[in-house]
Amino acid sequence: CSSDLSPHQSFAAMDLTLHRVHLLQCGALQQGTLQVLPVGKKKQQKVAVGDDTGVLQVFYIKKGEVQYEWKSPALGREISTVVLQLAKDKIFVGCGQSIHGFTRKGKEFVKIKTNLTETIHHLFVEDNMIWTGGEYIMNIYDNCKDFGFVMVKDRINALTCCPILQGEILASVVACQDKCLRVFQGEKLYHEFAVEGSATAVGFHGANPLDNPAHNVGDPVSMMYGTEQGVVGLCSLDSKSMRRTGGISDRKVSPGVSGPGAATRRARVSALHTADIMQSGTLDLLIGRDDGSVELWGLGDAAALASQRLDQAPTPLWETALSESIQSLSSGHITGGDHMEVVLSTYGGKVLAFTPSAAARDPTGTELAQEEQKQEAATDNVAMKMAKTAMQKVQGTEEAHQMKQERNRRFQALEQEVATLKAQLDKARKDYQQLSSEQIAMQTTTKVSHRFGLSSEEACYILTIEAQAPMELISLRADVEVDLLDHSGTSAILSRSRGDPSNPLLATYRMQEQGSRFQIRLRTIEGLSGTLSAFVVPATQPKTAHLISVPIKPLSLHEKVTEASPDIPMNELRLVGPFTVTDMHTWLGLCVNELPSRPTDDEMAISYRSTFVGTQLVGRYSKGSASFRSDSITTISVLKDLITREATARKIQVSINVDVKEETFGRFLELIHPKLNYQHALTQQVRMVEPLREVQLQEGDTKFLHPELQTVLEKATEIQQQFELQPQKLAFLHNIVMTAYRHKWRLRGHQSVDHRIKDLAKLLEAYNLEAVAAFFTERSEE
Repeated sequence: CSSDLSPHQSFAAMDLTLHRVHLLQCGALQQGTLQVLPVGKKKQQKVAVGDDTGVLQVFYIKKGEVQYEWKSPALGREISTVVLQLAKDKIFVGCGQSIHGFTRKGKEFVKIKTNLTETIHHLFVEDNMIWTGGEYIMNIYDNCKDFGFVMVKDRINALTCCPILQGEILASVVACQDKCLRVFQGEKLYHEFAVEGSATAVGFHGANPLDNPAHNVGDPVSMMYGTEQGVVGLCSLDSKSMRRTGGISDRKVSPGVSGPGAATRRARVSALHTADIMQSGTLDLLIGRDDGSVELWGLGDAAALASQRLDQAPTPLWETALSESIQSLSSGHITGGDHMEVVLSTYGGKVLAFTPSAAARDPTGTELAQEEQKQEAATDNVAMKMAKTAMQKVQGTEEAHQMKQERNRRFQALEQEVATLKAQLDKARKDYQQLSSEQIAMQTTTKVSHRFGLSSEEACYILTIEAQAPMELISLRADVEVDLLDHSGTSAILSRSRGDPSNPLLATYRMQEQGSRFQIRLRTIEGLSGTLSAFVVPATQPKTAHLISVPIKPLSLHEKVTEASPDIPMNELRLVGPFTVTDMHTWLGLCVNELPSRPTDDEMAISYRSTFVGTQLVGRYSKGSASFRSDSITTISVLKDLITREATARKIQVSINVDVKEETFGRFLELIHPKLNYQHALTQQVRMVEPLREVQLQEGDTKFLHPELQTVLEKATEIQQQFELQPQKLAFLHNIVMTAYRHKWRLRGHQSVDHRIKDLAKLLEAYNLEAVAAFFTERSEE
């Protein structure tokens, strides 16, 4: 978990320092629920924010204090999106399945109760046209009436609109979970643009083209997008094409962290915004991320961004880290003065500003008060010395006496106020404890959410848990084997308990420092399916545990790819029977991740790659027939077993044919060889460390040893640390090879080859690629 930085503790670059100002604390916030209102009569701007309590509030800053312009009544559901009507100052909010419109003064002038089944997560409003985005469906309304809808191929993560055709309604740009940006003109798909990962945020380079008088319909539109993997891309869109023009995909090196996790890809992008923060005349790029990072990047002279590639790489200008994920990003003149300031909201409900203004360096007056106390102490010391030498001739002027009285009066008033507040707090605590001792808490007092995603680089899952309040502990249980990976660098203590066959994983993370966000890295074993449960206990009263359950699928370490390599030898599984395309899609969804919730075509094609081994899976299925090909025999066997089981449960008779290709085993062993070789070398070196240290103690000089042994001795500590990181990794790799061997002969009609597995285990202990490959090609003895 990252730690919260102090107001002016940030990474400054190019002499830029932004000071943190806390504006507001409201309820938990969702993504895209903050907007900065346009400039009114005064230069200072107002901020609109809607939270999970269902209240929309508009506030501004006056003399350093928050002043509320207005608050809406509770709308009955969590506010999931807040937008401004294009080119106007009316505010629209999405709340459940309803859309509410408010004037700048707070009057609700429209309420649309849609007939949607999905929650409205995304909104775009232009004059009389409204676009809404749910989980999978985009709806279009004209004058509050249905105009059209689109069933998008995969989950909608972000949505915006812009003009690309003269005389037509605006085109909608949809960021999708299946690593695509899709552009729709009404209900018609215009462009499908593949990006580096699941698209999570989308925006314009500058204002929306409709707000730009210099933009003509048909001119290229400069856009930007963010992905699950942390990549930020810049692209150009027009009616004919969509192309990438630049991007930010660098690695983030964590200060003070060494080892495999030192240089990792930056976290998931949750918000994008452009503004001239540097006051250089060009737009800077603001990025908000899931791990609480906020970054400012310079794009250089990007006037020609739409028509050509960036001449120079984006440069980092400033960065800071918060302890909660960033939900919204904007900019404006908020706290007063001529500076353009960054405004953002976080998961826990904080609304913050980052300003270049030096006046915000000490927003609470703490430093000023401390300085005054030092001056007073120095003055008192001088006065005491003078009083002693002058035999206490002068006690001070009448004015000084009055000031002292006033100061004492203020201190007494403050002390009295603090005592009253303490008494009120104690009474409330006693009432609460009495209530919670008599009754069981049925409703939680804090919000907890999670994200469970596959990291293709590390070939492991990352379970991210975020709570509105600091967390006390997280307990894990799973009904399948799960390998918890290294958690060094976090402030939690991991305690494991001995499991049993029905609960092989039992572990608890106890937090040592306050934190509302925590990440757990874990690796699943392919071929096994089950459920991972996490019990999250926030540090609140009364104690409540939030249960998070995530499914672990048999082919969980496979990630979706755009296409597979064509000339690879592959085993094939063919199925024929009276099943529908939806049946096969549902069965496949129990095996792999990243499938849309429903089939989008009469004939579906899939392409996956194993992030751990590197093997591939391609498939094509339609009504009555399906074909799956993979260079991993384990993948084919897992698919066959699951589909057979599900079809039998549905009483659907399926004809199954498996074609096992002998040449796939050589390729499979070559793919896993680098991992096995490294792990075996490490194991051998670890076994030599203690004997070599003994030799060093007895002999003193070790120059007579072989250079390889001397290297082992020199790097002994590092070797032991590496080995301790993954104590079960060798057994894990051996299990993959032995499972592949079992599946090979099972699919050829041999139900048990346990007598051969013992021989294979001995070969793997004394690992040699050629010997293991030769063993795989031998015929099994009956």
